Amino acid sequence: MTSQLIGSALDRVVNSKTFSRSRSLQDFLTFIVTQSLEPDQNLKEYRIGVDVLKRGGTFDPAENSIVRVQAYRLRAKLADYYQHEGQAEDLRIDLAPGSYTPVIRECAVVATLRSLRFSGLSLDILPYVAVKSGDPVTPGNAAATLLYSVIAAHLDTLLRAHLRHRSFSRNARTHLQLDFTARSAASGLRAIVFLSDADSKRVIWSRALSQSPAVTIPEMEDAGVALAETLCQRIDTLLTCNG
Repeated sequence: MTSQLIGSALDRVVNSKTFSRSRSLQDFLTFIVTQSLEPDQNLKEYRIGVDVLKRGGTFDPAENSIVRVQAYRLRAKLADYYQHEGQAEDLRIDLAPGSYTPVIRECAVVATLRSLRFSGLSLDILPYVAVKSGDPVTPGNAAATLLYSVIAAHLDTLLRAHLRHRSFSRNARTHLQLDFTARSAASGLRAIVFLSDADSKRVIWSRALSQSPAVTIPEMEDAGVALAETLCQRIDTLLTCNG
């Protein structure tokens, strides 16, 4: 689990409809997640009251329960998000009772369909398929899982930012499908990404990526980010042509 994936998951939560009318909870969640990634994290009740809730230097947690009340509201709001809007999330952020340190864990969603919905666009991200070649490998190959997660998370973030201010004709709806196939062997990993029309199954765009067994996690993340950026540009071109 990387800070980039955690950041993408955080962005999706705070920009969701569930949190859209709760600016104070957006700030609370952003603060505790960001702080939890710092080596010298400081998630004391006093600091949250002063820095997040703007209660001033005279804030006394013993006399003012505002931080505990907001933490209670945040737990409930997160539970609501993951029960409904965030069912397909690959990372989950929770806040355990009695603590201000977020609990961040991976969810087993790689084997399920993930659907992104935007104005004018529906994008279905299908589960990746690991193809055995040469030495036996497991479908849960770590490198392929990481690459898939980075592409999906970063593409979601890019599309949300890019399409936020775009307008589409009332009846315009582009329905796309993203397929990810990974082949792992002793020589390394080879992945192919396909962007297709979801109705006709016609392949619109594809890109192959090969990585040696010695590839590092940062290098794999960079490759996934680059693919997501290229995909976003390609999707934007399609929307322009169809809009």
